[in-house]
Amino acid sequence: MNSVDRLYTEEIGALVIDVDGTQSESLPKKPLVLAGSFNPIHHGHQDLLSAAMAMTGNKGYYEISIRNVDKPLLPKKELGKRAEQVLKDGKSLILTSAPRFTEKSSVLPGATFVIGFDTCVRLFDETYYPDHVAGSASAVDNSLDLIGENGCNFIVAGRINSRGKFQGLRDVSVPQRFTDMFCELTESQFRSDLSSTEMRNQP
Repeated sequence: MNSVDRLYTEEIGALVIDVDGTQSESLPKKPLVLAGSFNPIHHGHQDLLSAAMAMTGNKGYYEISIRNVDKPLLPKKELGKRAEQVLKDGKSLILTSAPRFTEKSSVLPGATFVIGFDTCVRLFDETYYPDHVAGSASAVDNSLDLIGENGCNFIVAGRINSRGKFQGLRDVSVPQRFTDMFCELTESQFRSDLSSTEMRNQP
């Protein structure tokens, strides 16, 4: 049984596929990670990860989860197709079964996650945690506390909104206790206004 099969049977939580196709269950320490479905991967993803690499000086990895909160398990054939596209960019790929950042942080402790503006906004939206069990702490607090305990943080890239205004980290209401977990790629460092959905819909 290869490592991908072991991921699907939940024997392991993650693996790395190097550019040459070599699989390894030895995970990088404190990786710089751009997570996504990459269906398809496009220049916006590539430029974003490159900008984060330039900012930090760290090696960058793409990450695909075979599990999604609201969708069936990603078929192996489809995973293979997306992995092939991603590896052509010359960067390694981490495969996980961790759909949320709380789970990703447990599998990849110390990681720096590269995210876009919309994803950053969702992190602070209570409605994004429908299965949260009510308690003394909010779903947002519980989630970010766990991510912080796992030594992870975020780099946030902004985007242009429908009114032509650039929105970045300064436009997100980040509670004071979590501000140290977030830093921003400025508009001069990175800006892309093309999503994978828009890419797929282009003629």
